[in-house]
Amino acid sequence: MNTHKHIEHDEANQPTQAEAVTRNSRRRLIGGAGVGVLMAVSAKTALGTNICQSPSAMVSGNTSPNRDAPPPCSGGRSPGFWRNPQHFNAWVGATPPTLVNVAQCPTGLGGISPDNICTQGTTVDSVFGSAATSLLTSYSGVRKGNTIGCSAGPYTINPSDWGLWGVLAFPKDAGIQEGHLLWHLCAAYLNSLAFPDYALTTQQVVEAGVSLMTTGTWCPDSLSSSCGTNAFTPSSFVAYLDGMYDINADLNIQWCTSK
Repeated sequence: MNTHKHIEHDEANQPTQAEAVTRNSRRRLIGGAGVGVLMAVSAKTALGTNICQSPSAMVSGNTSPNRDAPPPCSGGRSPGFWRNPQHFNAWVGATPPTLVNVAQCPTGLGGISPDNICTQGTTVDSVFGSAATSLLTSYSGVRKGNTIGCSAGPYTINPSDWGLWGVLAFPKDAGIQEGHLLWHLCAAYLNSLAFPDYALTTQQVVEAGVSLMTTGTWCPDSLSSSCGTNAFTPSSFVAYLDGMYDINADLNIQWCTSK
């Protein structure tokens, strides 16, 4: 797995003017709570052209380009992008956390810990239920400084309390490792809401996640009776998501800035 891809967006890496011009035709607009309309995997043809393949096509081994295939999908952004506090305004249909005792518009996680979380935002439990929270652990710390809604002193984050961002930002504190299936699922869920043409719909992300975390396999509905040993496993599903990050995933939004 290419772990560099996971962390490269922790800093606010914006495209140069030249890159912006050449990539303008692929730029995405964030606007209402969009839901993915394509279920697809990016594959490379012999000519190196990105094409979209459904998970059912990939499971069945059909990765050949088709003139009637849907247009290129969006692979969304990596967990490293979604955990960057500067990108909270890219969250669509889900609520980011509120942070305390943090500089305005931080461009990364430097100096930030679970002690800085005031409210968790959308929780993992509300998305994936006990299938996910059973993998998480409690975390206890001491919050410094009083702010409205957040008192200084000891606190505990229970497994069912962890937010999507908390798991993305502090996976080890939440009880998993960076690169874990749930870590990628949190990003996939946000991608499905933010990109109208993301590779999976929100429902598919949730269904795949719950199935993989409880049974260890997942098959697209169209192949549920014939998937057999070709079913997605946690590792193959992570590879599937990881291989698509940043494909057709430009965002045309106003980034938070302290200037």
